[in-house]
Amino acid sequence: ETCILWNTSDGKPIRIFREHKDYVFDCALSANGKLALSASNDETCILWNTSDGKPIRIFREHKDYVFDCALSANGKLALSASNDETCILWN
Repeated sequence: ETCILWNTSDGKPIRIFREHKDYVFDCALSANGKLALSASNDETCILWNTSDGKPIRIFREHKDYVFDCALSANGKLALSASNDETCILWN
C-alpha cells in the first residue's frame, strides 16, 4: 500500500507515498526525480510529486490490478499495464 523513495547513499527513506488501497506491484521515477508513478492491485496508477509526497493524479481506467508502469524521459507520458489485458498510455 506504500511506495518508498530511498536515498541510495545512506539507505534511508526520503519520502513515503501512501494512497493505494492494496499491494503496490511496480513504481517508476522520472529522469529528473521530480515525479514517481506507482501501479497497484487496487486497479489504479498514481502519479506522485516526489518533493511533497502528494498525489498529482490518480489513473482509474483499469478494470483489474495494474502490474506494471513506466514514465517517459520527460515525465509527460505514463504507461500502465493491467491484468484486464490492456495497456493505457496517459498524458
